[in-house]
Amino acid sequence: MNAIAVAGSLNALDAAWFTTILRDAGHTRATVTGVTLEPMPFRGAIADMAVVRLEYEASGDPGPTSLVAKIRGTTPVQAGMDAAMGLYEREARFYRELAGSVPVRTPCCLHVGDGTSTPLLLEDLGGLRMGDQMRGLALSDAERLLDVLADLHARFWESPVLEQDWILSPGEGAFAGMVAQLVGSGVGALRERYSDRAPAGVLDAVATAAPRWGEILERCAEGPRTLVHNDCRLDNVFFRADGEPVLVDWQVLARTRGTQDVGNLLAGSMDVEDLRASWEPLLRRYHDRLCGQGVRDYTWGECVRHYRQNILYPLGAGIALLGHLDIGDDRGLGDAIVLRALTHTADLDSLTAV
Repeated sequence: MNAIAVAGSLNALDAAWFTTILRDAGHTRATVTGVTLEPMPFRGAIADMAVVRLEYEASGDPGPTSLVAKIRGTTPVQAGMDAAMGLYEREARFYRELAGSVPVRTPCCLHVGDGTSTPLLLEDLGGLRMGDQMRGLALSDAERLLDVLADLHARFWESPVLEQDWILSPGEGAFAGMVAQLVGSGVGALRERYSDRAPAGVLDAVATAAPRWGEILERCAEGPRTLVHNDCRLDNVFFRADGEPVLVDWQVLARTRGTQDVGNLLAGSMDVEDLRASWEPLLRRYHDRLCGQGVRDYTWGECVRHYRQNILYPLGAGIALLGHLDIGDDRGLGDAIVLRALTHTADLDSLTAV
């Protein structure tokens, strides 16, 4: 039995509501006759989610038989994070305004609700292969992901679209201030938890850098700017049968360097030894594709320097969680992410690059 119940606001939505929503959006001409909601086995950072199973009358063309519904969570942690960072509304605006123009496959959005009484309704990707961050990122999947990230970043390279105020700027404002504060409070837990597992010297280097983490975030976002997913890790990726990636969870969409996505993906999702062998050819593949898509005046040397800096972003996020949340779930994912990022930071001597 699932420990997490379906949110009451989702349970309140009946067959008539789904019929109206799906008909108005052109997704069905049939009447919905049955609705079954199945809770996800986890809570999102700020959203409650459920799989919606739909039944239709025999006459008419039926619509989708399953959807994913996301609505604002009501726990104090969920509400506080959403209020501080505007996560739910940012994802809703992405689907309303940008999803149709990004050269990356995303879940089809069937409805953007108000987030309180009505949900965001998305395509159910349950039939696809889901990325498993604990297992680690395979080289072939990494190559496909870097190709689509390069396409995304090239499309919006220094674009006027980035000036919209709802798109996050991760090096400034409340978001950066919160991360910097949490990094400072998490250093003690970092030392305690990883003193016998992290590369020699890296914990001391991180502790020395922690008081200036706000400055590090600013440095990592200096530019050139583009549109980034900003939470690009393997657990936020599904793969179609042909290997094409589908990216989900666009809540922290941001304007910053493209290497933010690359560093987050590789440093947080690829096993240490695979990353040591592959980071440079993977980054070269990304840079070559950027240039092939028309990006100019961005040298290989700049790309490497920015990547070294931007792998500090997933490290900082992991440290921030250590200070305030239990990131060690039953898969051990939190430990894996932090240790991967710590090791890659040490290998590339990233703290000397900021």
